[in-house]
Amino acid sequence: MNQKSKADLILHPVRMKIIQHLAKGSATVSELRGWISDVPQATLYRHLNVLNKNEIIYVTDERKIRGAVERTYALEQDTAYISAEEAANLSKEDHMKMFMTFISNITGDVEAYLNGDTNLNTDIFGYNQLDLYLDGEEWEELSRGMQELISKYVPNRPTKRNKKVTLVQMLVPEPKEKQ
Repeated sequence: MNQKSKADLILHPVRMKIIQHLAKGSATVSELRGWISDVPQATLYRHLNVLNKNEIIYVTDERKIRGAVERTYALEQDTAYISAEEAANLSKEDHMKMFMTFISNITGDVEAYLNGDTNLNTDIFGYNQLDLYLDGEEWEELSRGMQELISKYVPNRPTKRNKKVTLVQMLVPEPKEKQ
């Protein structure tokens, strides 16, 4: 698969949600449906099939439940990401398309949050810009430090105690239903 089609596969909003959840570990379709509740079941299955067919995810287990087969999916190592080498082979237009898709997904999350029952005094919501001046060694140190800091939270699964927060360069909490 070429880099452009891989990027198109990964950057689809529904497939991005699936990949983000499977980055935490394997999951059944039922678990994915619970975490991605805004996507109809048929749509979820369709995108799981696309990711599976293109070897972004794979089936780790199958078991029969009341006559149906329940599959457990996992993320293929290093397939759900665009490497630096792959990114270098994309055109400027491809990068702009991918970036605009990415920003569009984030914009949708922010809009959904702001349309919900927001409390800007207590919700984890914010965005900012910070200019840093770093040399190559400092960049590597910052990158390793950020990865180390964030990696301990990546495996967390949704529970009644914790709340989803999307970390980009802004924080976007999961929208709450208006009461």
